[in-house]
Amino acid sequence: MNEYNVTIVDYSVYLPKSRIHVKDAIQRVKADGVEFRISDSEYVNKGFELVPVEEELDLEQMICTVCRPILSRALQTNVQIAAIMFASVTNNENGGRNLYDCLAREYDLEAVPIIPLEEYACSTMHLSLYLASNYFMAPRQDCEGILFVTADRALNSYERSDTLMLFGDGASAALYMKGQRQGQQTLASAMRVDGLVYDLAPDRIQLYYSTFYLGVRQAVRAALSECGIHIGQIAVVFCTNLGLHVWSMLAQVLGAPLERFYNLTLSKDGHIHNTDILNNIDHAIRSGFLKQGDFYMTISVGFGGYYGCAIHRYAKEANALSI
Repeated sequence: MNEYNVTIVDYSVYLPKSRIHVKDAIQRVKADGVEFRISDSEYVNKGFELVPVEEELDLEQMICTVCRPILSRALQTNVQIAAIMFASVTNNENGGRNLYDCLAREYDLEAVPIIPLEEYACSTMHLSLYLASNYFMAPRQDCEGILFVTADRALNSYERSDTLMLFGDGASAALYMKGQRQGQQTLASAMRVDGLVYDLAPDRIQLYYSTFYLGVRQAVRAALSECGIHIGQIAVVFCTNLGLHVWSMLAQVLGAPLERFYNLTLSKDGHIHNTDILNNIDHAIRSGFLKQGDFYMTISVGFGGYYGCAIHRYAKEANALSI
């Protein structure tokens, strides 16, 4: 088994308190001209029920809400933030430093580079793990950390939905450090890029939805091979919240029991882009579903042909805050 290179030593999740039912959300987006191709009943049958909708905070305030507790604890333990990686699928045009001006002044981060991550859609969290792993391969000080932040807040119906999925609002952040013994140790990670959909051509969209599981399977096999773990040793699978039908298909092609796919946030929180996985991990830890020593797998599926997988070990409880 390979020695772990990246550990999630701290994380924070923010979800708005306000929720609307998916039937109301579908009605709203259709009224605004979005061609939603799935019926209300079919969408509900996939396990979706509510959509988190932010009504009070703007995007910068959501970012501050998830970053402050992590940065405060980092300051107390003398962890130096080497870089901030930021992903926003819904609001990717707002990836500038201005979103971090307040935090930069408050925590002396003016010289810290902020790196916007784009193109990988809802698989960007695994891209951040991959980039952090490469960064930590070089000699680094033990006190260095990389902060990954993701936040999405739909401002209109076209940001709330594509033709097949509703998107909730939310934000999360994770602090990565090299080889720590406390936290969520990443034993291996892999990514697969097919790039099937880049201009919303209907034939390529159809091809993507009919073959995406093959890309996921390749990423999973690569990650398992890298760390020498068999799928049967995986206690829990945390996947992008794409619905019960997707998890059922992935369970079949991966040879993993469907009951190992964590689904307890799906009905209440729906799909929140790159926040799904951290939200699921946080929920599983708080509910006692994930236990110390467990090996678990994270899988992300990004629209267009981007797939990520990582194998983790829950070594010891990391700092966490669910807001």
